[in-house]
Amino acid sequence: MFKRQFARREAQLRRLCEEQLRGIEISDPYAVDEICRQLAVKRGRPLHLHELPETGGANAPCGMVLSFDHGDYVFHVAATSERHRAQIVRHELAHLLLGHAGNNESVVRSLLGVLPDGVDPSAVISALGRTSYDSETEYDAEMAASCLGELFHDLAHSGRERGRSGAVARLDDALVHPRRNRRS
Repeated sequence: MFKRQFARREAQLRRLCEEQLRGIEISDPYAVDEICRQLAVKRGRPLHLHELPETGGANAPCGMVLSFDHGDYVFHVAATSERHRAQIVRHELAHLLLGHAGNNESVVRSLLGVLPDGVDPSAVISALGRTSYDSETEYDAEMAASCLGELFHDLAHSGRERGRSGAVARLDDALVHPRRNRRS
């Protein structure tokens, strides 16, 4: 029973992500700059991607999204692998695509504490930071981020032959999410 609920929720999140990505074309599933540009055009709203400043704190978020009247800002840690950076950004994009809003004033202030001076907390419409997964919102965003990873992979590889050669391509195919391998 419990497994079916999660499977239904995952399918629902995947459908929502597919709807949001309709019409997007990308060449590399890890090209987060390109993905953000495409989503900004599709959503008709500026979307800016930035590195988080070094904070050194163990409880500091590794990603966050701030929404203002004039656009959205996605932040990610700088010192990480390309794949991890992509997952962090997909998680924050999932918050935007799923319509999540975080406007708890204490959360806004704590998240703004890791940003450079000059950001007016009262101008923030929504702020969400990736520090833990103990809420339904964070769980959904992480699940949707995984779905987005699969969908970005599909979009980037839709024009390629399935039997492409090369050690890196074979290694990447071997390490891809197990669900993807079942559908192949």
